[in-house]
Amino acid sequence: MKRLLILSFLIFALPLGAANPSRLVVVISIDQFPYEYLERFSPWFSTGGFNRFMKEGANFQNARYTYANTYTGPGHASIGTGYLPSESGIVANRWYDREKGKPVYVVEDSTVDPIVPKGKEDLASRLKMSPRNMAVDTLGDRLQKKTFDAKVYSVAIKDRSAILMAGHKAGAAYWFDGRLPGFTSTRFYPKSDEALLNTFNASLPQYLLKTPEWKQSGLIPDVDLAKITRDPVWLRGTKSNRYELGTSFPHKIRNVDALTYTPFGNDIVLDFAKTIIESAALGSDATPDLLYIGLSSPDYLGHFFGPQSLEVADTVVRTDRQLETFITWLTARFPEAVTVAITADHGVQSIPEVAVDMGQDAGRVDLDDAGPSATRVADLPLARRQIEKLSAKALGQSLEDASPIARGLITFFEEPAIWFDWSKVDRLGLDHERVKRAYRDSAKQLKGVAAAFTNTELQKKNTKAGPIERAVRRSFRYDRSGDVLISLKPGWVWNYDGTGATHGQAVKADQHVPVMFWGAGIKAGTYSTQAAPTDIAKTLGVLLGVDAGGPESAALPCVSGSR
Repeated sequence: MKRLLILSFLIFALPLGAANPSRLVVVISIDQFPYEYLERFSPWFSTGGFNRFMKEGANFQNARYTYANTYTGPGHASIGTGYLPSESGIVANRWYDREKGKPVYVVEDSTVDPIVPKGKEDLASRLKMSPRNMAVDTLGDRLQKKTFDAKVYSVAIKDRSAILMAGHKAGAAYWFDGRLPGFTSTRFYPKSDEALLNTFNASLPQYLLKTPEWKQSGLIPDVDLAKITRDPVWLRGTKSNRYELGTSFPHKIRNVDALTYTPFGNDIVLDFAKTIIESAALGSDATPDLLYIGLSSPDYLGHFFGPQSLEVADTVVRTDRQLETFITWLTARFPEAVTVAITADHGVQSIPEVAVDMGQDAGRVDLDDAGPSATRVADLPLARRQIEKLSAKALGQSLEDASPIARGLITFFEEPAIWFDWSKVDRLGLDHERVKRAYRDSAKQLKGVAAAFTNTELQKKNTKAGPIERAVRRSFRYDRSGDVLISLKPGWVWNYDGTGATHGQAVKADQHVPVMFWGAGIKAGTYSTQAAPTDIAKTLGVLLGVDAGGPESAALPCVSGSR
């Protein structure tokens, strides 16, 4: 009995991670990076970037998000937690709060104290962020609950990317705010290091001096670029010119904020990640640590220029080299003791005008709310006018282009949902369910719409639900989702200022993304197994000895102990 007690003590006294050699686990999310990029640009990748994962690591070729709302907030929450939006509560980047009568941003938190540099105190109220809107634990939360010594950090350009991957118990989450400009955090995180922020932010002007202009790298020869892009001069008017970057090479970079809308934003994030590893001594103990990195710049520029652009082609191969440099640095610091996962929060669809030029069915659907100067129904976007007028007719109401906007029943739109003004509905004596059904059926008549559902329908079980409805259900939570939810056809997108590309649908282009692992504890191979980014938390949980992820996630067969 004494010998058994001693053996039991030794087993439970072993440090977490003793069964595997990894001292640091790094999860890298490349914002707006469809799996198709790995295939289209593979001939021009280096040996140590994406090829390191595809040829020496575990590459899950059939990894897809299984839910509909393929946006940044839900994506990073799913990566960090292993839960679906319906479970985590992160159903979108914004939703309408009926009690407050205003939209809520996914990570806003008025109760926290932001870290604001001197001279920027006026920004304090706009920098208050935390993960409190997320209802479940992340992998990092579970890791720290199991062992107090484990360190969890996160860094990204976007606040929601860093915060939703880091979770509730992280030491610190850092993100970039262009109004400073620089990285910031809040006191919600106990180890947020203001001195570290000040020092690193002071170095940011050097990045602008180094790259005042974005020129094509030349990593892809011109003759090949012409074959893998669709970027004629006459279509460049469909690109966005935000930050005055221009719509053709070379792009002048006028300030540090604009730098984050180019591939050089990745350099800033990866360099700050190195600084965090060194300053927080990540990977220095027997207990493995966890670091999340969000490369947000590909999403910014991807929206502006579109996936068929010369800019995206250049960004993908530059990102490959940036990852090669970073992972080479990691392996030198942690020889055979680091594990890295790469994924994306969503993919992207083509600029609709470019898709049409390629012979595809595509377009934009605009249900946006009226601008401040709008007074009549005629001032609303076309699709918004159509859905209001069709629904009014179905409900026996009179609504014309000359009618006041106040006669419409929609009070707020945030893709992919509409919310109604129920007090107005009650004054008209209309039945709530009848109103929902009228707008659902009117939405289905709009060009580009694939399906629409009322929130009442989605609360009821439906064993005969088709693929779109199942995906919508996985993105639905009654207290946060809208009254009617709308899904678009492949090629069709919600309007994005009339230019650029976007995502957010239950279609392959938005759902099919990389899920790849490399390093300590990983069984290399190309896997045809069905997988999802929601499986990453549970898979790495097996490696770290913690139970993570939701009931619909699985431990992928690339780590010991998984099935």
